[in-house]
Amino acid sequence: MHIRSVTAHAFGPLRDATLELAEGMTVVVGDNESAKSSWHAAIYAALCGRRRGKGRSRLQEQHFTDLHRPWDGNDWLVSAQLVLDDGRLIEMRQDLAGKVDCHAKDLVLGHDISADVMNDGMPDASRWLGLDRDSFVACACVEQAQLLGVLDDADGLQEHLQRAAATAGADATAAAALDCLEDFTRENVGLERANSTKPLQRATVGYARAQEDLERNRRMHEEYLTRVEIIDQLREQAAARTAAVRAQEAAVSGADAEQLTERARRAAELHTIYGDNAPASMATDDALARQVSDALAAWQSRPDESALLGRPSAQIQAELDSLPPIPDGDIEAHPTVLTALDEITRADIQLDQHNRSQPPTGDHAPQVTASDDELLDLARALESPVPPTLPPLRSEPGRHTAVGRPTARSATALIGFGAALALVGVVLFGIGSPTVAAIVLLVGLAVAGTGALRRRGYGGGAQAAARGHEADQVQAQWRREEAVARCAALGITPDPPAVRAIPVARARAAGLAGHLAQWSQQDAELRAQAGAAYAKLAEALTARGYAPTHADRDAVIAATNRYRDECRQRAVQAVAARRRDDLTMQLSAIRAAEQRAVQDQQQRARAINLLLTAARTCAVRAETPDQAVSGLQEWARVREARLGEVSRAEREWAELAALLAGRRLADLELEASSARSKANRLAAQIPPAALAAVDTAPVADELPALREQASAAETAAAAAEGELRLFAISVGSVAEAEEALERTQNELDRVRDLQETLRLTSAFLSEAQTRVHRDIAPVLAATVKRSLPVLTDGRYTDVLVDPTTLRVQVCGPSRLWRDAGRLSFGTAEQIYLLLRVALADHLTKGHDTCPLLLDDVTVHADARRTRNILALLLEIAADRQIVVFTQEEQVAAWARENLSAPRHGIRELSTVPAA
Repeated sequence: MHIRSVTAHAFGPLRDATLELAEGMTVVVGDNESAKSSWHAAIYAALCGRRRGKGRSRLQEQHFTDLHRPWDGNDWLVSAQLVLDDGRLIEMRQDLAGKVDCHAKDLVLGHDISADVMNDGMPDASRWLGLDRDSFVACACVEQAQLLGVLDDADGLQEHLQRAAATAGADATAAAALDCLEDFTRENVGLERANSTKPLQRATVGYARAQEDLERNRRMHEEYLTRVEIIDQLREQAAARTAAVRAQEAAVSGADAEQLTERARRAAELHTIYGDNAPASMATDDALARQVSDALAAWQSRPDESALLGRPSAQIQAELDSLPPIPDGDIEAHPTVLTALDEITRADIQLDQHNRSQPPTGDHAPQVTASDDELLDLARALESPVPPTLPPLRSEPGRHTAVGRPTARSATALIGFGAALALVGVVLFGIGSPTVAAIVLLVGLAVAGTGALRRRGYGGGAQAAARGHEADQVQAQWRREEAVARCAALGITPDPPAVRAIPVARARAAGLAGHLAQWSQQDAELRAQAGAAYAKLAEALTARGYAPTHADRDAVIAATNRYRDECRQRAVQAVAARRRDDLTMQLSAIRAAEQRAVQDQQQRARAINLLLTAARTCAVRAETPDQAVSGLQEWARVREARLGEVSRAEREWAELAALLAGRRLADLELEASSARSKANRLAAQIPPAALAAVDTAPVADELPALREQASAAETAAAAAEGELRLFAISVGSVAEAEEALERTQNELDRVRDLQETLRLTSAFLSEAQTRVHRDIAPVLAATVKRSLPVLTDGRYTDVLVDPTTLRVQVCGPSRLWRDAGRLSFGTAEQIYLLLRVALADHLTKGHDTCPLLLDDVTVHADARRTRNILALLLEIAADRQIVVFTQEEQVAAWARENLSAPRHGIRELSTVPAA
């Protein structure tokens, strides 16, 4: 197939415009705003039309509409004339707005053949190529800067690749079969996930629920049996605890009977000793015993005699009174004063060093009104030698003409130059510079006169040269005399070295003056810094209470010295005053020790007094404290022995009173007899073994707890029996649950068998699809590889193509593979251009030849690769139609040079007028 022409009846900015295309390669050249992209889109729209399906437009279709719908009016219409490979001439008409006035018509027979290529409601010429409108865009219709877009439509191209490889273009593919299997699997098997409602998930959930029901029924049955065992245990426990209560009651009753019997026996024994009268008491001498005990305790706890160490408190107090007070004021120089002193020291050192570097001030430049340039010109004029006088020359006929012409030209130049100088002198007279004006005027007249003499007197040959030499001699002599006169006017010696020395002296004097000015400025700054430092010191001294009497330096130094002397005096006073705290502590310690000594003496005297008083009260003869201590200790020992006998009698009398508890002895004996009878009666009701197992020392306080435990055990057993009756109602049948589990297991096995069958079928089809991919990949790679080295100047020589994703890998002679998408953008575009050509070639095999519509495919290529791409496209154009849109002058120049009609052509677009 090739496109003969395209007419944009109403498309974007185009209206009723026709673009003729060559059968081979056509390069369409145009600047910006020349509708290149609109023509490219119009060709695609004329071939493939638009989808006329229900629902909203896809994003790409809406974008296409926004870009290319006509600017004015409601029409949106394109048409194209195609020539198929079988020679049929077809007209494609696409009503893109209404999608009704569309057809594919055989212009020779007049037949409407739209049904042959109908696709989504509109005729699509790409069907003759074995493609559809989406895959045609992906491989054969490259939009501006969209060479890599083939990757975005890799899924759509897979279907066409498989049909081309497996069934020579038939509609059925392994991918379609896999889709059908996937749909059947989705509906009749599904996935095992929580939100699925398909058979596999339902069977899995049913089986799991049946398992749960069976497990629950089994657990409930086992729990029922367990509860029955627990109830039996509770009943046994309740009976055992009731028997334990009875045995404990019998044991407690027996213990109470034995206790009462023992109390009655002990009471009878004590009553025999004391009867009804209480024993005598020793309470009358308790006060005397306490007096003896206090006296002995005071003597034993008396303090030892101690001697005072160190100076007495009066001497320390006198020394403390003689100490000076803590001084008020600084005892060392304040940091602000020290900082200011440091700054003064640094400022004085810098000022002294600066004074030693003072530059000399004796050189003065000569006072001459002339400038340095004028003085140097005068020196050069004084140094210029006067040409020597030439010897007389003989006339040489024949040389006049050869020498005369340049001499006349030089004379004319001298006359012109002298006249110009004279005119300048006149002007200077007018602006008020008479001296300079006179000099310039004289020089101008002299130069003009010299030129006149040369022109008038030198007609030719050696005589003219001699006369010119004489004129130069006169002019040099005149310049020297003029310089001498100017020196005299300036008042300087007309000596070249002396004249040259004046600018040198001026420069040296200027340098010394600048150095002196810089030194003076720095001197002022340093003196200002020193003054600021002294002012800062004066401010610091004033803040410390030592304001200088005057603002001069000596007064500040004097105040500083006075401040530092008094700081040293206060430091000495402070050292002496710091002893006050130490002496105060010593005085406090000595006074405390003296007070303790007095208290110890008083305590010893009191202890002696207590001993002697207690001895007199107890009738103990003692004249010394030691004798009193010995006598009182003996008195206390004798009383202690007597007190033990009396205490024992009092304890036994108190015990008798406690045993009787206000009753008579006969009443206690009767109560013991009754308790024994009760214990014997209870013991007769308990088995001997159970009674023997009871603790030999039963406690009556444990009986309430035992009774409560027995009651709780009985209650627990009754409650467990009631719960068991309720639980028995909810226990399901284990046999029924096992039957339900078997039914769900069969259903799950059936669905999983179906799933495995479908999986194996999909695996076989996937393997077949993989074999197709293995067949396609080498074909695509071989097609790309043929042109890759030429296109990339030998940088990349081999290629791999993944038919699943259309990703391309390339390598060079080093065999290091690189993903083409990660190379430079221009290189990636060039490689994927080759892939598009390979896809167009492979996908349309067995169908009409596919044209290639390329928009600015060289925009990211350098000059050399641009030529390579165009040469490759020209080579491809031998077999298929190539249409290249470009705005690059290099491409246009190449097309003009390499494309020849009628097989190929170049079309130049003009700028579209603004709306």
